[in-house]
Amino acid sequence: MRKCRSVSSVLSTILLVAVVVILATTVSVFGLQMGESVSDTGPNAEFHVESNYFGDGVPKNDSVAITHVTGERLQRERLEVVIGGDVVYNETEDSETTNENYRVPGLVVEVDPDDEFNDLNKPCRLNGELVSPPETCGGPPGHWNGSDDGVVLQWEENVSAGQQIVIQERNHTNAYDVIQPGDSLKVIYRGDGFSAILAEETVAPRET
Repeated sequence: MRKCRSVSSVLSTILLVAVVVILATTVSVFGLQMGESVSDTGPNAEFHVESNYFGDGVPKNDSVAITHVTGERLQRERLEVVIGGDVVYNETEDSETTNENYRVPGLVVEVDPDDEFNDLNKPCRLNGELVSPPETCGGPPGHWNGSDDGVVLQWEENVSAGQQIVIQERNHTNAYDVIQPGDSLKVIYRGDGFSAILAEETVAPRET
């Protein structure tokens, strides 16, 4: 009887040691993974954000111009712009619902997924090539037809210093009011297994 108890005690000790070793290994691996995630801060780049047309009496034509000022060249497909919780620019290639032949890389034209309507203005041209039907180009900022030659989209496949993008609301009763004064704007870089905020600004802060 004493022999059995001795054997059981030894086995219990061995099992306990094994469990402790497994737990220690798991914690160590988890700690290393966490360390890698925290240490990866993303690329070095600086952006300037300018707000336009706020408070001009037009319901929906507010815009933000985002310029890559200095720093590393960035892959366009890894960049994302979020305004007030809405993704307005990412790796997609969006287009008008009525015309699939004109596509704008990165710009999320239909911000509200429920309305299936162009909530943002598209630029007329990208690198000299039409990205909107010719008959819809021109007009005042935020023109009702959804295209405006003043909306500049210059973020190329590799975004370098000096390149700018303009994100502007479409002035139409059916369009979703995308940009509000006081909204947070973030430029996010999506890396392999991590993301980093490269810029964070408040859109057209209200005067106090």
